[in-house]
Amino acid sequence: MKRIIYRQGDTITIVSVGTTSNKKIALPKEKIVQTYHFSREQYKVAQGQTSMREFFSHDGKVCFDCPFAVSNGAQLSACYTHKMMQYSGFLSSLRSIGKLMQFDEIPEYSHKIAADIVTMCADKYVRFGTYGEPSLMPIALVGCIVAVAKSWTGYTHQWSKKPEYAPYFMASTHTEDEERIASLIGYRSFVASPTPIAQFISCPASAEMGFKSSCSKCGLCSGTKGKGAKSVIILEH
Repeated sequence: MKRIIYRQGDTITIVSVGTTSNKKIALPKEKIVQTYHFSREQYKVAQGQTSMREFFSHDGKVCFDCPFAVSNGAQLSACYTHKMMQYSGFLSSLRSIGKLMQFDEIPEYSHKIAADIVTMCADKYVRFGTYGEPSLMPIALVGCIVAVAKSWTGYTHQWSKKPEYAPYFMASTHTEDEERIASLIGYRSFVASPTPIAQFISCPASAEMGFKSSCSKCGLCSGTKGKGAKSVIILEH
């Protein structure tokens, strides 16, 4: 099984296993698991002719108050997922589902689906939230996944509203003050900053560190339950 799809309200989640061409993420032939979250509106517009701006303008139910969301007034180029290659992949995936079923025919989340996802993730690197807010995934499922995964990464802009995900995901923060607040509610942070901050660990898979590692191998961005104790920083790009 290469792809598992389920529906929760007006969002769908796709959990897929495959390889990536992005050497920052993993080795070229390494089988990894990635999760994606899309809104009903994104699913709908993907079935016909659309534009990148229109597609990402319907991101409110999967990106919430992320400052890089188009629905929050951000420039289309603000988020690293808003690239033609990623966008084309999202459309292709949603259209392939659309050929099989309408949105309301997508199976609702169930214990059987959860068990299949956990089996898929065993001994693999799991990249939570390749697109969309990873805390849309039920926390019980996240806990079961990380228990069997080889390594994982995840980042949430919902840290102030969902402290229960701190063991698994990094708080997406942008300043020392935000990092300090996130730490008070139990989160380690992944700080995207225009300038270096000495007390944080520089991302080993970043350009400024010469891509010394990959996300799969490093695994530092794995909340408080994973590797590392300090927050991680990357220069904005």
